[in-house]
Amino acid sequence: MRALEFDTDLMVQAGQCDVVDLPDRIIQTTPAEPNFWFGNRVLFRDPPRDAAQVIDGFHGDLPHARHICLGWDIPNLPLDHVRTVFAQTDLVVEQSETLALRGQLNRASAPKGLTIRPLVSAADWAQSEAISKRDLLADKMPVRGMDSFLSKRSKGRWAQIEKRMGQWFGAFRGADLVGDMGIFHNDRLIRYQSVQTHFDHRRQGICSALLCASLDWARARAPDALAVIVANAESDAGRLYRRAGFAALETTISAFRPPDDG
Repeated sequence: MRALEFDTDLMVQAGQCDVVDLPDRIIQTTPAEPNFWFGNRVLFRDPPRDAAQVIDGFHGDLPHARHICLGWDIPNLPLDHVRTVFAQTDLVVEQSETLALRGQLNRASAPKGLTIRPLVSAADWAQSEAISKRDLLADKMPVRGMDSFLSKRSKGRWAQIEKRMGQWFGAFRGADLVGDMGIFHNDRLIRYQSVQTHFDHRRQGICSALLCASLDWARARAPDALAVIVANAESDAGRLYRRAGFAALETTISAFRPPDDG
């Protein structure tokens, strides 16, 4: 993959998704998680020109999908171009920013009373799912299939951890999970995954502490790998990562539509 976001996406999802590599596109499917839109998508190698043609092609490649999810494996593809192509559709066009840590991480200590450790039990994962669900509902994501999606996603992550592909760290106050993030790696790349903080515990330094603990774990296993993280280009999370020492490397664009029946 040319785009680091998609390259590391496939690394993180290794063993869970199927990939068909064609000259003009990559078809990615995750049979166990049909509600995982970004695990069931088509990634194109060339810029879009005709929205209807691209959407029809998606339905041809993934005929059973109730959603639409598209991406372009073209770093720094102009956002305005893609928005213009899809202006007459109901797809959401989003730009993500891949940030890389080329120097030292600006370290942050865990807030007082906080314990950072891996998620190790079903109760830990259930708390992580609850945080995710609240955030997804706040973003007006469809309720149908959400619980099943979150449960299957946790099981998949747990299976990857057992295969030593990555780790999932949580920040706990007593037995209560207040934030968590995953981290995966190979010899070349380290990728942070799904950073989240409980709504009632934001802006307390929890994410910064998790960044440090997760990177320490990954660097001990892959000392020469480049650490990257993906965020919405103008989000609070993106600004936090910059303060931690990450710098913008490239952008990528996706377009999606939730299932018609929500």
